[in-house]
Amino acid sequence: MPARPSATKPARDVAKRIRRGRKAYIVPTERNPHGFVAGESFLERNHLLLLSLQTGLMRISDQSVCIDLDNERLIDGRADLPKKAGKRFASYTADAEYQRDDGQIGVFESKPSAFLEKHSEKHAQAQKILEAHGKHFSTLTEELFTPVFISNLENLKKASSIAQRRHAADANEKIERALEHQERWLTKDLKQFAGLSNADIFFGLAYGLLSAEMSTSLFSNTAYVQAAYGSLAHLTFLEL
Repeated sequence: MPARPSATKPARDVAKRIRRGRKAYIVPTERNPHGFVAGESFLERNHLLLLSLQTGLMRISDQSVCIDLDNERLIDGRADLPKKAGKRFASYTADAEYQRDDGQIGVFESKPSAFLEKHSEKHAQAQKILEAHGKHFSTLTEELFTPVFISNLENLKKASSIAQRRHAADANEKIERALEHQERWLTKDLKQFAGLSNADIFFGLAYGLLSAEMSTSLFSNTAYVQAAYGSLAHLTFLEL
């Protein structure tokens, strides 16, 4: 797993596993100074993947916010918790934190919808404490993440990577020329007209040449894409 300097590690570094059988899911992102974030479950990974792509965010981090629940304060990690009768006070470490372009900071927890009721009391307490510190709190579930949506996010991530920039530039030149003929295309027709691959369509979406509904299949016979004019509004997946 990737290593992070000790001085800048999150409250819980799930990317550094020392127990066998436990897995961490790594999401590369330029929105974190380490170049990646990590989740403990595939659901956390999906949410981190979404945040790494969502427009309007300047920073994301994993497992960085630890709460002393008994004293209702934010701490650097469980080692800073006070002890009572030899036991540490109760704590809560949220899965991720993000900062919007306007500076607003938010914290989210990933939980399967079936477990929301079980964790509702702790989440309500965490929300109260975080909002007292100016941090919006929300709990995200699996409901948004259909196989099609996950696949679209993964392909967008590949398309936006630094390693693919030369290929993206070539594809986007073809897309720009096609958009001079018409602004809205059946995806299959645009591919045929401009000599594009499926990956090329994702380049157009990642760089704001094209827009589409990202929760649907982009390559069915009835799927459309259209000119985005530089907007990345189609990459707003959640209201944060």
